[in-house]
Amino acid sequence: MLAASAALIAQFPGLFAPVTAAGTIAVMPAESDDARVAARETGRAIEQTWSTLRPISLDSEAAPSDCRVKPYAAAARIDADDVPYADGVLVEVTFDLVDCAGWEVDRWTEQRLLPTSAPRAGVVHALRTLARHATTDADVWAHLQRERAARLFSVGLALLPGDPPTYLYAFYKTSDGKMRVAVRPGGPAWEAGVRDGDVLVRLDGKFWWEYGTFQTQRRAYDGLPHTLGLERGGRTLEVRLGQPLELP
Repeated sequence: MLAASAALIAQFPGLFAPVTAAGTIAVMPAESDDARVAARETGRAIEQTWSTLRPISLDSEAAPSDCRVKPYAAAARIDADDVPYADGVLVEVTFDLVDCAGWEVDRWTEQRLLPTSAPRAGVVHALRTLARHATTDADVWAHLQRERAARLFSVGLALLPGDPPTYLYAFYKTSDGKMRVAVRPGGPAWEAGVRDGDVLVRLDGKFWWEYGTFQTQRRAYDGLPHTLGLERGGRTLEVRLGQPLELP
């Protein structure tokens, strides 16, 4: 198993999963019967196909938070449903692979169309089959991205030396026309004071719309120490980003 450097742990104390969490993946179902069926099958499939991983079951998705006391290095968020249409019942399972802080790594979705008259037992069988297929998709990713997967499952972060400097945050526009911030707990933007769901008002002193949506979002990924004017809970605050994360 890989280990995080003492210097990075000291700089970003909530960034990495504890040593005791290495090799453990949490399987978290969404709040539906279909998701719980798919999650149970996902756990069994991981046990059978991933000899280096130990799955643990959590009743529901854990809220994103830093990784200091997490019992897992990564998590599989499992969502599933069956939706009736005129030509049949569409059964779908999604395997969302996230790191120890809930930051998305990759996602796989499998679908199957059943006859309109399919009984519940047929839907359950399809959910289990699709959950296994989605787990296989994730296993293929882990083989193709061997180094990144090894780091994710060891220390809880899917970043490699040589990746661009990052603050582990992103901007996204919501239906109300506001630009909001998604931030990885424990990362550099989080340590600077940014929180998930903050409303971005200004970027380096200018209203974000003066740049335009695309240019504003591009600036989130450039690895430079911007100053963010934010709104949170009816109050305004200014956050100056410090040093980005760059693995040695």
